[in-house]
Amino acid sequence: MGPALQRLLSRPSSLEFLGYLVGAPTANAPAKRIRGLSRERGSACHRYASIAAVARGVEDEDYDAKEKDEPTRRPSGVPIYDTEPSLLPISTPTSSSSLQTLRKPWAGLSSAKNQYWEESLFTHEQLEFESNLDTVPVAGRPRLLDRNGYKEDFRLWACLLEYRKRIHGPQGVLTFWNAVRKRNLHLPTKGILAGKFWPEFLALGFQDCTVLDEVCAYADRMLRDTSERWSRLYVSIIEHFLVNGQGAYAQKWHHRLFKLHPPGSKLFAEMCRYVAFNHGDMKALRRIYTLNKHRNVYSRVIPLLCQREDFKGAVNWHIFFISRGDLPESSKLVEPLVHFLAMYDRHNAWRVTRSLVGAGVSFASTMLNELEKETKISREIMNLVHGKSFNISVKKYNDSLGARWFATRWVSLDVAINAVHALGIQEIGPLSLQAIALRDPDTKAVVIRIAQLRDLGISTGNSLFARAVETFARNRKSDLLEWLLSSDQHPEALEDGDLQESLLETYARAKDWTQYRRTLTLRSLVSKSPDMEKSNIVLRYHVAVGSRGAIMDMLADMQIAGTPVTSKSIAHIIRCSLRPRRAGHRPVTQKGMWHRATDKNGDDTNTAIAILKRIMKSGSFVPIIHWREIIRRLGMAGRFDDLQNLCRELAAWYGPVAPSVWPPRRYRIPAQVPTSHHLHPLRMLFNAPLQKAIVEWGFIHNLKHRKLNLEEFRQGRGPMIRSNALHTVTSGITLLKQLSQHGVYIDGTCVRSAIFNRLITYYGPGRSNRRYNRTARAILNGKIALLAKQIDGALGEEYFTAVDLPRLVNEMALMRWRRVVRRWNKRLDAKRVRSLVPELA
Repeated sequence: MGPALQRLLSRPSSLEFLGYLVGAPTANAPAKRIRGLSRERGSACHRYASIAAVARGVEDEDYDAKEKDEPTRRPSGVPIYDTEPSLLPISTPTSSSSLQTLRKPWAGLSSAKNQYWEESLFTHEQLEFESNLDTVPVAGRPRLLDRNGYKEDFRLWACLLEYRKRIHGPQGVLTFWNAVRKRNLHLPTKGILAGKFWPEFLALGFQDCTVLDEVCAYADRMLRDTSERWSRLYVSIIEHFLVNGQGAYAQKWHHRLFKLHPPGSKLFAEMCRYVAFNHGDMKALRRIYTLNKHRNVYSRVIPLLCQREDFKGAVNWHIFFISRGDLPESSKLVEPLVHFLAMYDRHNAWRVTRSLVGAGVSFASTMLNELEKETKISREIMNLVHGKSFNISVKKYNDSLGARWFATRWVSLDVAINAVHALGIQEIGPLSLQAIALRDPDTKAVVIRIAQLRDLGISTGNSLFARAVETFARNRKSDLLEWLLSSDQHPEALEDGDLQESLLETYARAKDWTQYRRTLTLRSLVSKSPDMEKSNIVLRYHVAVGSRGAIMDMLADMQIAGTPVTSKSIAHIIRCSLRPRRAGHRPVTQKGMWHRATDKNGDDTNTAIAILKRIMKSGSFVPIIHWREIIRRLGMAGRFDDLQNLCRELAAWYGPVAPSVWPPRRYRIPAQVPTSHHLHPLRMLFNAPLQKAIVEWGFIHNLKHRKLNLEEFRQGRGPMIRSNALHTVTSGITLLKQLSQHGVYIDGTCVRSAIFNRLITYYGPGRSNRRYNRTARAILNGKIALLAKQIDGALGEEYFTAVDLPRLVNEMALMRWRRVVRRWNKRLDAKRVRSLVPELA
């Protein structure tokens, strides 16, 4: 045997390991250690898959057979339970069982006077016997909990209680509760063990009020005898009744428990949050809060209500908390509520901010000033005021002259900067900064000069040129810095976004990618998110060029990257895709340059719809005004089917609940904002003029399908005129009803006005100057009763069939004619007065 192998075998650990493998003691190993290793071997190899599984409630039909077949394979030191099933398998404190990982957190941590026990070594029969505390044990077979060493081993109690509850349910918990009362045990009140007993007994008490009374009486008696109490008793009982809507019981138990078991401030605040989170009885909670002395609940409830978008409840609770002296700790707790109210409920916004001011909150004045939009008086404004008071004109810094001063070579740069500081200059312009940087264009030197200016209290300004110089210098981008300093563009030209984007387009067309990348990097500094700005600039370039495929690919890439499309990009897309339309005239739906090579059947409106839908699906917000123009174009063009589909999709998208088939939006209108609010997207999209237009489009375009020539007008002939059938003209009304089901607020007055507009046009006096109106009038001649019936059928009630409609139409037409005449008379009188003024002068 080699020396290395001899040294290895001579180690005690190696000998113990070999002994463990063969099951025999080694010469150099202690006897106790060998017994422990043998026990580990037996437990791990033969008991793990059978006994431990059965102890956790897994029924194994072959378990008894295995035990009979393997009597000699039990761990050494563990007794056989054929004659005494009540004996618990235990081990000495010096043993180290390999099954400790299967113990409960409290298993094996008994006091030193008790022997260690392992739950993993219990069998199902043993657990059933040990946990059956209702029966009297047979003489000579005592249960483990009846022995002196384990009567108050609460870790063992918790183990058996868990088993009894799992197998026998509430009846098993009641067994242990009766045993605790009968034996007058003092349950633990802290730590993990307390959470194993008290919640189980309370859960049983919530099902049986008698048990709940017994638990509370037991807690009172234990507090009197040992001065110990479980701190969560009050909150556990009160929050249970509040969450389950039993406010009367909650107040009853509050009066019973509060004196002896008062909750701490932290637990009470958590209880209030738990009740609010689970939509409990908030009225009863308010009464219980009033009876308590703790005033630290604001920070736990108000943010939760705002997060849930229950802003009405948040306002009520805010006023309630402030009146009770429960104040917010920081402005972040109130800002979501104030921001929402400032947007949608100005009255309550003033109410909330003024309550904070009245309560003396430190940040309340700042919020009030922001709400009032008061202009902060800066140092420059104060200088202007003082200058006017003392007849001293304000000295303005001449950037061009300053640039010449800094560029002078016969004066060192340090002297030049100190001289400017001595004159009291507090800010220099971009030309001066350019001159300073050109004196030593190294990136490190530029950073040092900028720091020197700031140390002297001289700012470089907020111009894009100044930000670019500092950014390029700090990031060690010497090529970009050199290009910027030597560029022939004036620094003010860099602020012109339209000019820079036109230069980008020029560079791209000329394939000057170096200048393109430099200009793109410079423009990205305008935004707080450079990557987002770069992506949007590239998108606008593709739009300007007219590459529809590149636009769609870019939108797909931005969607994958999670980059939002800015409002400027969306406006640019609409401006480039939709042909101009004269106000009050139909759009020209000719194919644009985007469709000449790619889409034979498409037009500019379809393209704009497809792109805007793609942008919405990426999570970006599309301004309402763009959709409103597209809807008008569809309606004027007579594409009513496309109009209906688009309106339904937009109502579902901008409504309170977005469709699940689309990705989640980055924005969301709070659910408590009614769709009738003037700032709600649905109200802004489907405003009163658009609703009137939709109703009238339903009449106009359903009657324009039949074109009559002049001869048919004169003779009253044609199939549509002779027929008593009437085509459906209420598709606009039907569409508004469908939109109302999506939450759109429908203005009934506007709908009524639009219907009478059509009726007066078709049946009133006078003659329309539009051909399609004269055609519809000829078609509907003598069919006013059928038309009224159809309108009432679309509305769902009898409005127009229940009145003398011809008379009502004539009266309304005369009323409108009189208003028109009065307006014309006022205009004529104004012209006469203006013509007489020179003569009177």
